[in-house]
Amino acid sequence: MTDDLRNYLKLMMGKNKKYSLKKGCVFMKNTKKFLGVLLVFVMILSITTGCSSKNGNENSQKTKELTFCESWNFDGGFSVFQEPLMANGTFGLLYYIPNFYETLVKYEDGKFTPGLADKWEVSKDNMTYTFNLKKNIKFSDGEELTAEVVKKNFENVGKNLGTYNGFFGLTSTLIEKVTVIDKHTVSVKLSSPYYGALTDFTLPLPMGIMSPKAFNEDGSLSDSIKNATMGTGPYMYDGKKENDTYTFVKNPNYDRKKVDVETFKIKVIPDNDAKLLALRNNEIDMILGTNNLSYDSYNTLQKDKNFTGKTSETVIQTRYVGINSDIAPFNDISVRKAINHAINTESIRKNILGDVEKEATSILDKNLPYCNVDTESYSYSEQKAKDLLEKAGWKDEDGDGIREKDGVKLSVNISCASEQAMLKDISEAIATDLKKVGFETKTSSSETMNHYKNISEGKYQMAIGITYNIPMDPYRLVASFSKNPVMDNMTSKALTSMNNSDEAIRSLNAMTDEKEIQKVYNSIITALHDDAVLIPISRTVGMTTFNSSKIADYTFSFEPDYLDVSNIKTK
Repeated sequence: MTDDLRNYLKLMMGKNKKYSLKKGCVFMKNTKKFLGVLLVFVMILSITTGCSSKNGNENSQKTKELTFCESWNFDGGFSVFQEPLMANGTFGLLYYIPNFYETLVKYEDGKFTPGLADKWEVSKDNMTYTFNLKKNIKFSDGEELTAEVVKKNFENVGKNLGTYNGFFGLTSTLIEKVTVIDKHTVSVKLSSPYYGALTDFTLPLPMGIMSPKAFNEDGSLSDSIKNATMGTGPYMYDGKKENDTYTFVKNPNYDRKKVDVETFKIKVIPDNDAKLLALRNNEIDMILGTNNLSYDSYNTLQKDKNFTGKTSETVIQTRYVGINSDIAPFNDISVRKAINHAINTESIRKNILGDVEKEATSILDKNLPYCNVDTESYSYSEQKAKDLLEKAGWKDEDGDGIREKDGVKLSVNISCASEQAMLKDISEAIATDLKKVGFETKTSSSETMNHYKNISEGKYQMAIGITYNIPMDPYRLVASFSKNPVMDNMTSKALTSMNNSDEAIRSLNAMTDEKEIQKVYNSIITALHDDAVLIPISRTVGMTTFNSSKIADYTFSFEPDYLDVSNIKTK
């Protein structure tokens, strides 16, 4: 009984002396009047309980609804066939895609696990993959997952991606025939073996499976997919958009994992400072990824008891500096090795990258498949850098701090994309380090597309780059070391001394023997180190900060840059 009700009863009994309290019970002296008082009591109690229940439901609902933020909108639609230029940067769907779409196979902690397929078999020639689908799986629009649906998806990847087919993994370009064996069994035959095929089947872009209603009869995308998610994942877009805020709800046909969050919203906030302010003002509940949160902001929020910060153990990419080994003086191995020794990567990680990104002693992380190959790292040493340059004939004859050789100054320009301030800071830090050992240094930055255009045309001396993300690496990066055809002009210069590098890279695609594959990787990784063209700076990891009063914990997705709402535990 509440104090208000207790006082009310006392008041009523005080007015009528025929009422009394004894041992917590009300004894009736006047039955009619007592019933009147009791009726009032019940009415007030009912109202009070109703309000309490309503408030409780509201609080419960709040814990089941969360709001996130993204820089770009979802006007590009919700298809898994996204052009890479749209998916780069901060395009919304890329980072939220696991919430809506699933793949036949999943890649978790370096292992392949069942997705929409319970199991799979690979033929002896490594050209045919047969998948046994899970039964009783429905898409968010009610359609059933069948072999015919998978066939429709895989057969139309190339048609819808066009010239971009293969950007998110080579396998989609190798699909020769898709055969329905029975309602829940489908086989995919490739035109040639490919050692990275199973990994490619784990990529949500473009291997996430969409409802048959996502397609027109001719295999092109239907208009429906522009305004709706059509997958088997735990969530779906409900079509609501208000003031650049999109609302997503639970997929009523999903029951394979219990999720805490019933509804989530994504608010479009282009500016990262505005995102931080929105988090502090409780307008959003979580920020994930370096695209949305700076390292300085992350470390500041770490000191605030209202927020919890986490980083992933899993490495996503490697940040590096590429040297143009086609032009002098960088065609000299001694100059390239001197640059490797001169750059203080530890200082860059601590002072610019907030001590969040991890140490990188090689371009390819040793935890990646086939990449656990021991090579010596180029430890930071000004003296080693100076000694190498001296032996190569680069000397400071006039005492101005800049080395010369044959009347030519040792000069370098370090370029980067201009969108991220930290890339400019990294460029400046590298310039400072190289200046200490005798380089004349300059830095420059340009809009991302112009930056990569300059690289593709060979108009750079040193430039900051980043590898592909997991699980595309190491397959995608190794393929980019090819000189003919050139896929990436900066990484194509990585293997300067390996005369048969293109042949070795091509041979990988058709190899089926794991030991033979490893031998090729041993050669490639050793040559990468010895040629000293790509200088590893750091390993990027997943990073998030969330509201501690609403979120208890978050487990990073298989690709830590993806926000998997089903992995959130609410309070």
